[in-house]
Amino acid sequence: MSEKTNYTVSETQKQQFAAIYLLEYMINAPKVFQLMLEREEEDLEPILEWLLTRDFIQIKDQEKYAPTEKGRDALQRFMRRYTDFLTFFDVFCAVDLQEGTFAFASYFDFDNKLEWQRFLNDERWEDLRVAVAAYKGIDPVEIVFMSFLSENRFGRNETGWQFDLLLGSVWDEILEICKTAVSAEQLGWEDDDGFVPGESVIKDVIEQGLALIEQLHIHETAPHRNIEHQSQDSPSEATVQKVDLLAQRSNRFDATPEPPDEWQEPWSL
Repeated sequence: MSEKTNYTVSETQKQQFAAIYLLEYMINAPKVFQLMLEREEEDLEPILEWLLTRDFIQIKDQEKYAPTEKGRDALQRFMRRYTDFLTFFDVFCAVDLQEGTFAFASYFDFDNKLEWQRFLNDERWEDLRVAVAAYKGIDPVEIVFMSFLSENRFGRNETGWQFDLLLGSVWDEILEICKTAVSAEQLGWEDDDGFVPGESVIKDVIEQGLALIEQLHIHETAPHRNIEHQSQDSPSEATVQKVDLLAQRSNRFDATPEPPDEWQEPWSL
């Protein structure tokens, strides 16, 4: 068996992911950070300064940080990719390799979010999002980061999230998921005709996933969800118009190893 890929996340990546996370919070909650940051918020100062020097935010009335139109444009670019994540990658979060079934095939059978989560936690499901990302030539770190966003796992309502954003163990957890996730190579298996390579298996899984995505899009309410915010402030004159997920339910991915044009390069602010 070949060695697992040694995934890494650079300080630049951490800075940019942390920055877009904070920018989304400021624009979409909205959340206002005063120039004189409160205790726990002091850990956000390097991120706010990074955004400030690049004109994604500004200082308003000499007392608070506020997003700029440039910041909103940057968030729009990110949300296009995040919408793609929800439209395409998320369906591969729970696949039964023995039965060849997807948890999302039953998505609309659940009215209760808790029951749906229990269903997802069943041991039969394998998370193939990292394998699919690697097959498509996309950095799995970005995909796991987006999965943390969709699952609200950065914990804005938990003590210490401000520190965790740049320096905490959340980045170790993201890397551990990438390193231990099922790879396409591991999906290879023997049948009566010989060995079926993992690349053939992952391609077949993607083709089945694409067919399921088309079925999901038939429903008026697709399984999309905006990023949750635990706290928010009242909109003010400094508030920039919020940036929602894209409205269309079209999918731009296919079963080839190449990603769509917008995913050819790693995401950056």
